[in-house]
Amino acid sequence: MKNLLYIILIACCTPLIMSSQCNQHVFSSVGAEKWSNFQYQDCDGESHYFGLSAGGYTIIYCAEIGTAFILNGDGFVYPLLTEHPNYPSCAPPPLCVGDFDGDGVVGVSDLQIFLSNYGICEN
Repeated sequence: MKNLLYIILIACCTPLIMSSQCNQHVFSSVGAEKWSNFQYQDCDGESHYFGLSAGGYTIIYCAEIGTAFILNGDGFVYPLLTEHPNYPSCAPPPLCVGDFDGDGVVGVSDLQIFLSNYGICEN
């Protein structure tokens, strides 16, 4: 019976969906004629601020999509469409299928969460 419940748990359930997406962003002052100040939110939700002088500076950070912007100056923020091969991935490691409580183990508590969705539907 235990093996059957485990198979059902794995076969019928999908991993948790992340509410935000992180990506490598290029922050650049290439072509900028004056100092530019930027802000972005990292994958842990913390805000960061930095400045780049005029000229050809480019840096890459992991930022939550849609949170990187210029505060003042004439620099720009451009999200990479593909990962830069010289920088680590911003994507979080894949979740263990069936690990509903996020502890890294498919165990009894995950089965309890799964089974708590069974019963009489109330309208």
